[in-house]
Amino acid sequence: MTTILNASPSNGLVQTADGSGVIKVQSNGVTTNALAWVNFNGTSSTPITPRASYNVSSVTKNGTGDYTLNFANALTDANYSAVCSAGDLSTSAKFAFGYYGTAPTTSAYRIATSTFAGTNSDISYVAVAIFGN
Repeated sequence: MTTILNASPSNGLVQTADGSGVIKVQSNGVTTNALAWVNFNGTSSTPITPRASYNVSSVTKNGTGDYTLNFANALTDANYSAVCSAGDLSTSAKFAFGYYGTAPTTSAYRIATSTFAGTNSDISYVAVAIFGN
């Protein structure tokens, strides 16, 4: 499922591969690079075409400020960490957060974008990075 390049104190540099195209760079068995990331326009209609991405096959718009990131290659487990950000060119503050109305899975992650007033909002610049093993 993945190409792993692991720097191990006991075994030196070890590489394993399966041809999937997903790369994990590890230090002593802990992955140090993003397993998936995406930058997209949240004001677009579904399906949303990402501006740029890695290991994200599509972004589905579920409703206003509610999106699902679909991974091109499944992650090892659902115990990953997501870093989300959102903003636009207005002066009003906006943010993105993991949307746990649906638990993270190995194949998808759901997020929401909102104003600081707590209202879901479509935002023109949304970025998410997924880290884990």
